[in-house]
Amino acid sequence: MSARGIQVRLFLTCWIVYALHFSVFVTRETYLMMSLAERHTARLDEYEGLHSDLAAVPGRGVYLLNNPGVSLAAAPLYWIALPIMNRIAPVRPPKPVEQVNIETKEQRTLRIKFLRLATARGLDLRLAAAAGFAAVFFMAPLAALSVVLMWRLFGHLGHSHKISLWLALLYAFATPIFFRSATLSLNLLVTLLGLAAFVLLWWPAGTRPELEKWRYILAGFLGGYAVLTDYSGAVSAAALGLYAFALQWRAKKLWRGLRFSLWYLVGAAAPVSYLLYWQWACYGNPWLPGQFYLPKELLKGLYANDLGVGPPKPIILWDLLFDPLYGLLIFAPIFTLVLYHVVLLRRGESRLPKHVVWFTWTFFAALMLFLSCIYYTVRHQWQDGVRYIVPAVPFLFLLVAEVMVRIPRAVAWTVGIAAVTEMWCLAMVREWPLDSIRQVFVTGPQLPWLTTLIKTAAQYAPQLEDGASPFGLFLLTGLLIWAIWRAKAPWERMGAKAEHQVSDR
Repeated sequence: MSARGIQVRLFLTCWIVYALHFSVFVTRETYLMMSLAERHTARLDEYEGLHSDLAAVPGRGVYLLNNPGVSLAAAPLYWIALPIMNRIAPVRPPKPVEQVNIETKEQRTLRIKFLRLATARGLDLRLAAAAGFAAVFFMAPLAALSVVLMWRLFGHLGHSHKISLWLALLYAFATPIFFRSATLSLNLLVTLLGLAAFVLLWWPAGTRPELEKWRYILAGFLGGYAVLTDYSGAVSAAALGLYAFALQWRAKKLWRGLRFSLWYLVGAAAPVSYLLYWQWACYGNPWLPGQFYLPKELLKGLYANDLGVGPPKPIILWDLLFDPLYGLLIFAPIFTLVLYHVVLLRRGESRLPKHVVWFTWTFFAALMLFLSCIYYTVRHQWQDGVRYIVPAVPFLFLLVAEVMVRIPRAVAWTVGIAAVTEMWCLAMVREWPLDSIRQVFVTGPQLPWLTTLIKTAAQYAPQLEDGASPFGLFLLTGLLIWAIWRAKAPWERMGAKAEHQVSDR
């Protein structure tokens, strides 16, 4: 099978699987995406009270108190789909005399409150449809593209197509990329932007040196857009900028390298400048982030100060890795293998350039240090699983992949199957790891959107009140993926025909 054929099939496979596991969980960025597409405004007065990060800025209105990058990127696609959304999920507020009742098997108080508020405004169907659309048609294909990018990286490192494919699939389904692709996730977008910018700077293929300047400008734009997406993206942008300078310093010496690496800053200037404009337009001050305007009663008494930031806390460093509700090594124990990569380095068995290894560990340490200063990291991350540390995942996986191809094959298969099984359970149930695994093995496989539909079946789908199994969907998905890998693409048929004609001559 040709390299092009593998890449197309790999992309479609990951997109289909990610899309099947989408969640209707409404992230705060969904509201801004909807408002930009439906009413062409950043004001979110219509959604006030539905999320704690949608708050009134004195004298200006209700705004999302977070960076807008992921909403801005997803809004055009959602705008294109608006005619369909208006038909399948119209906004229909109840009449003034109509009593609002909700029927759900959900037990959690906050989710029941949210459903009641959304239903009272006629937004229940629209919010679910918008959340699902953003996951299926925005996050899932972007995550699938990152899998293809990893496949190409493994090929450039000298692995065969087959080994590269298995490593890429392991990245796709054994890491939090799978889990986070189910919702409109700013953390995942920061991750994917960082990975793409890193590849543009590294450029392992070594081709088209005349485009080096434009690669640096584009990498800078992606790094800057990571900041526009979330302030944790500043760690990615800064680390990538230093990496760009280090590469140029090594190739062109100090001053020439410094001058050339400034093209990275040129690319980053536009999205960062837009973020300052956004903060001025929404909050009245370009220099203060949205979090500064959070109602103080949400933070008062919880942290050392009313802003929820301060000196690094060791407990946060520990929890980012080992907390049972969101720790990276609890969600994806396969990343413990990065420790063995040090052994490969000492033996000279690593295929990765040393500058890639140095970048990985430096970025990981910088991100951990930054997050340890954000005190609400430890207080609120449990609500939606591992997310803040996810930008480091692709880089750490490059080290994990090297270990996987060096350890005995039986061990590698055992580790890989166990890792995929745990992540699949998490993607299906979306609770903390042990509970997700227990639910799948005790009550059977699930799908996040189907679980929500079953819980609210009395109100939206009475035929599902007694439950429903996803096995039929799994079977159809498996057959579709089998057909994708078995069928010959048009360009492959043409190539085979051309080869046959040549051989006849």
